[in-house]
Amino acid sequence: MKTLYKRWLIMGLSLSIFALSGLMRKLESQIEEGEGRTPKPVPDSKSPTVLPLPENSPVWATTVTFSGTVIRNGSRFALRETGGVLYTLDSTGRAWPFEGEDVRVTGKLDTTTSLLHVDEIEAMAS
Repeated sequence: MKTLYKRWLIMGLSLSIFALSGLMRKLESQIEEGEGRTPKPVPDSKSPTVLPLPENSPVWATTVTFSGTVIRNGSRFALRETGGVLYTLDSTGRAWPFEGEDVRVTGKLDTTTSLLHVDEIEAMAS
C-alpha cells in the first residue's frame, strides 16, 4: 500500500512540475513578445488628453506647484491645469473637499505616470 501511495505522489508531483514549467515558458514568451513595443493609448472622448513627456525626463521632478481645477477622474481625483493638462492626484482625502474648485497644489510629480504626490493643496482666492 505504501508503494502505491509513493507512486501516486511521485506522479502527481511530476505532473505539477510539468504543468508549471509549461506555464512558465508561456509567460516568458509573452513577456518577450511584449518587449520592444509600447501599447498605443486608446483615445477616449470623455477623458482629457495628457501631454507626452520627453523620453529622457527624470522620473521624479523636484517640488512643483500647479494651479487648476480639482475634478473627478473615475474613482480618483485629478487636477486639470489651466493649460488643459491632467494630473492624477495621489491624495483623495485631501482633494475631495476642493472638488470643482480652483486650487494651487504643491507636490512632487511622477513624470512617468503624471501622478502628482500632494504635499499641500489650497483654494485660490476668488
